[in-house]
Amino acid sequence: MSDETYAHIGKWNLLLDELCNRAGFVDTASLAARFCELSNSGGQRDFDTAVRNLNNWRSGRHVPRLRSLRVLEQLLGVDEDPALAARWHALYRQAREAEEDDESAAAGATSARPSGEAQTAGARWRGWLDLRTATSGALLFCLGMGTGAFLASDWRPWGGLPADAPLVSYTPEFNIAVGESRIIHAERGDCGKLPRDWPDVAGALPVSQTGTFSDGGLARRNSKFCNGETPARAIVFSATQAGVEEFLIQGDFFRVTVAEAGAATQ
Repeated sequence: MSDETYAHIGKWNLLLDELCNRAGFVDTASLAARFCELSNSGGQRDFDTAVRNLNNWRSGRHVPRLRSLRVLEQLLGVDEDPALAARWHALYRQAREAEEDDESAAAGATSARPSGEAQTAGARWRGWLDLRTATSGALLFCLGMGTGAFLASDWRPWGGLPADAPLVSYTPEFNIAVGESRIIHAERGDCGKLPRDWPDVAGALPVSQTGTFSDGGLARRNSKFCNGETPARAIVFSATQAGVEEFLIQGDFFRVTVAEAGAATQ
């Protein structure tokens, strides 16, 4: 497929649908069967889930997570065409960011507008407080329980980060020389929470032909979904062999150009 045949496609789900049709998967059932085969899943429940997910992905209601994205790439031969792969990853990133923005807006609207049931429950609670003389003791007990749950959770305040924690931004293409290392990405946890430990992060990273990944320690990352900065774990790339390589980290596309040692890089 040449660049001219899909350059006009501006949404990831439309590109997915076009590639499915070109590959002969006009009906979702046949596509789901092949998807289950490549993802090593079987059974009627897995097939039904695949059909539902594929319909959502092709219609643009949702975007797949990284594991499913890779299965689709293999199924449709995306990596066989570098120009197609670049377009695919660029549109996927746009779609994922748009979905995160929608989820963030929905969460904000829900928290800002209590439901009628919640308002009714609140009124009953206030009435109960007015009638009970032991309210203060019960309230203090509840506060103590809440504090215990807070301390038992994995949430940590911003003070848990080092003062010099770097702010990592997304740079999809970078140049580096053999023997050099740099932070290229950062995985965030849930908004306001510390990220996963390095062994868990490392287990989800791709295999690189031009370098290795290592723990960059705690960092900060700007997240649209979190409406600002949030704790993250930095991922360091160390170049070991000259070449050009493309890979995905958490659905983010990267293209690295590794030069021989001593060569100038930008």
